[in-house]
Amino acid sequence: MTSLARRLIVYFVLLAVVPLIAVFLGFTAVIERSEQRRIDEGLQASLRSAIATYDQELLDAQRSAERLANTSAFQRALLHRDRATLVSLIADSPHLRLNSGRLRIGKAPAYATERRVEIVGTKGSLGELIAAIPLSSSYLDHLAIVAGIPSNEKLVLAHGDSVLRSASLSSGRAELSGSGIGSVRLNGKDYRVAVSHPVTTRGSIEVAIATPESRALHAAFSIEERLLLLLLGLLVLMGMIAFFEGRGIVRNVGALAAAARAIARGHLEERVPVHGRDEFASLAVTFNEMAEQLEERMKDLELERGRLRDATLRFGEGLGASHDAVQLLRVVVESAVGATRATGGIVIGPQGERFVAGDPEKGKERSEWSLRAGREHLGTLILTSDEFSEEELEMVALLCGHAAVALDNARLHRIVEKQALVDGLTGLANRRRTESALDEEIVRASRLGSELTLVLLDIDHFKEVNDRYGHAAGDAVLKELALVLVHSLREIDTAGRWGGDELALILPGTDTTGGAQLSERIRQTLERSRIPIEGGGPISATASFGVASFLRAGSRERLLAAADEALYRAKGAGRNRVESADGEPVDPGVVE
Repeated sequence: MTSLARRLIVYFVLLAVVPLIAVFLGFTAVIERSEQRRIDEGLQASLRSAIATYDQELLDAQRSAERLANTSAFQRALLHRDRATLVSLIADSPHLRLNSGRLRIGKAPAYATERRVEIVGTKGSLGELIAAIPLSSSYLDHLAIVAGIPSNEKLVLAHGDSVLRSASLSSGRAELSGSGIGSVRLNGKDYRVAVSHPVTTRGSIEVAIATPESRALHAAFSIEERLLLLLLGLLVLMGMIAFFEGRGIVRNVGALAAAARAIARGHLEERVPVHGRDEFASLAVTFNEMAEQLEERMKDLELERGRLRDATLRFGEGLGASHDAVQLLRVVVESAVGATRATGGIVIGPQGERFVAGDPEKGKERSEWSLRAGREHLGTLILTSDEFSEEELEMVALLCGHAAVALDNARLHRIVEKQALVDGLTGLANRRRTESALDEEIVRASRLGSELTLVLLDIDHFKEVNDRYGHAAGDAVLKELALVLVHSLREIDTAGRWGGDELALILPGTDTTGGAQLSERIRQTLERSRIPIEGGGPISATASFGVASFLRAGSRERLLAAADEALYRAKGAGRNRVESADGEPVDPGVVE
């Protein structure tokens, strides 16, 4: 996945996923509060219904008492203090009791609201009937049925913020708000509770109604589940849109990058296909125009190089044929002196080299020219003469121009030659140069019968380093290993990049034991190294080594096979170790 694709994913997460998560969390909080409020309102409604039902039954009891008090039979029995008759008359109304002087019939309940009815006879007040409905667990169950309280709500008694023990619930202390709504823990579970004002004239007791808080949680979870499914569907839809749009963007950018790489490799005829009329299409058109201009410019440069080459040949075969900068400087000063009939000349190279032609001390006039190719300063030409004609100066200018091109070509040739032999990442010899060095050392070892050892080494778990930390980290590991090799090898040794993360060491004049000990020293140095990587802390790396001797192998092919087989054994034995083709162990203590 390209870095652009990663950024698009990050942007999608920031612009879509994070807001959706925030919306979900916000709606979740609102839903939970809404469900809690709905439950609280339901509790208050049920509580009002229960209180109203209780008041109605109390009123009915009061009316029953009034009717009984006005009957002549009751008043006659009361007047004659006929206790048996009074008891039988009151027994039909269990919620009544009689107080008349010392005569007491009926028992006062612990918790109840009382309504008193005075009994008035012909001779005045005879006493009072008291109507009271006791608040007991059984009555609360009856009251819940009459008031139509839902089965998941339970009527209980409360005293202040204390919920009293009932037949099915333990007691507990509630945390109530100013409106009488709060939470309480009963029987090890959390309940939502609503408490009324005191409803009894005896005991100062309130009626409370409780329901499990899981009701609100369950209802909120059901709504949240539907909301989550909706948001997930929306997220999937947005993700699909972002995927197809992002794929189009990455594809367009990839096409531009591929075309740019092709042009960088010299395929100037490469063009980018143009689709649509958006900014990418405009960029593709601009890129193609740039490529066409570059192609034309390169053609012009090639023609100009041809003309300059022909002109240079007129000043000497050496100027046009040699890639030796030192030789070219000598040819420049000699050709300039000869072309202008100057008394003498000096050319000073970019590294301070000096070449003299003729006698620079003679002559009255001095002419100085800078040999430049673009921004590159390639030397300075100084000519002396009694007098320079305009044609001679033009000739010197032309010569300096050609000379600058030739010197720049020589410089570029050195760079290209170095690139052809040196790996661009590690600075070690590339595969071509390494194979060439191996062939040369094999020929020398065969002719002289001397020792020659080949070491193949491979970075352990290199792919995992690239996958986990990125290819830049893999490059850093390769560079660190190359630095360790440069500091560990002799000048006559050759270290080269054999391919990927595999490197080769060519050790002339070294037997297997010496090669194995050198490999162990390199292995330990690399293992101790801490390699800094971009965007993170330092990491460590290890390598496995396979060592083989040419004298034992006898041929180039068997030497490579033996070193490769030893490397394979080192990796198979757990990696981060040195294995010799002859099986001799390496003692780490001896190495250190």
